[in-house]
Amino acid sequence: MRGMISRQDMQMAGLFGLMLLPLFYLMYTNVPGSQWNMHPILIFVLLVGMLVFSSTEIPVFRMRTKKPDFSNEKVRLLGEFYSVPLEEEFDIGDELVFNTRITLNLGGFILPLLFSIYAVINNPGLAALEIMLIVVIVTNLLTEFKSGIGMVVPDYIGLLPIPFALILDPGNVANVVLISGVFGILSGIVLSLFNITEQTEGSAYINLGGVGNFRAIYITVIIAVLLSYLSL
Repeated sequence: MRGMISRQDMQMAGLFGLMLLPLFYLMYTNVPGSQWNMHPILIFVLLVGMLVFSSTEIPVFRMRTKKPDFSNEKVRLLGEFYSVPLEEEFDIGDELVFNTRITLNLGGFILPLLFSIYAVINNPGLAALEIMLIVVIVTNLLTEFKSGIGMVVPDYIGLLPIPFALILDPGNVANVVLISGVFGILSGIVLSLFNITEQTEGSAYINLGGVGNFRAIYITVIIAVLLSYLSL
């Protein structure tokens, strides 16, 4: 679990929390997710779980990256904006090198990955695979590695699969968006790790599905759930 909860974190949680309120009503009165063979309340619990566990990290391995030469003011500002305890990261360990920990975020990587795997098992399709390859490439191109922070993915990238899904598989849009979006974003982030070397100005942590990319994945899952109402 990483450091602090900032005002921006609270605003994000508040916004997503407000979105979950009407979603709960819709799930209580309708039956979304029939293409996934899941009870709608279970889908709602999954969305809540993703938000609750968005700060829980599971370490998987370590690598060495270069410590950037930041001023104290920049360290403070970046820490506040991305909710990362950068002062601690720069004070601990070697003065020149981070012993970077690669982690999987429980709410932004593990849970959406399990949901997408379940969706593939229950409703496989070639269109989802084709669109996923597009999302992987675009995510890899747009992912920015920010020194001291880690992988930063544009929040809007979850919109990318929608028009392709409407063209290739209009009767199964929600499922295609979920599978191609989640698998595509997560795969693109993982592939971006191969661009990092010991000479890269790095971070003490690189969160896959966490800081810098959680919102893109969460928005993709919410969009897929909302699109599931189109098939009712």
